[in-house]
Amino acid sequence: MSTSNTKIPSEDILSTKWDECISNVIVKSGIGLSVGIISSALLFKKRSWPISVSTGLGLGYALSQCEKNFNPTLVPAVAVKAAQEKK
Repeated sequence: MSTSNTKIPSEDILSTKWDECISNVIVKSGIGLSVGIISSALLFKKRSWPISVSTGLGLGYALSQCEKNFNPTLVPAVAVKAAQEKK
């Protein structure tokens, strides 16, 4: 059975994209929070701005990846082909 002939429901594609997006946001903002806490404790005399900045950077990076996942035409040098229906 070839995968090109089987149709994947659009709900499954959309739910997979959302799952990836949510996991990216959780992981990348968590990593940013961790880096912010460590850098705040070690380098910046326990100030709070490194935590906010690094968490925001992680969240922004995750959201930009989500946007590229939902709209692949935003990625440079990517062409999206229209599906041809068989008659």
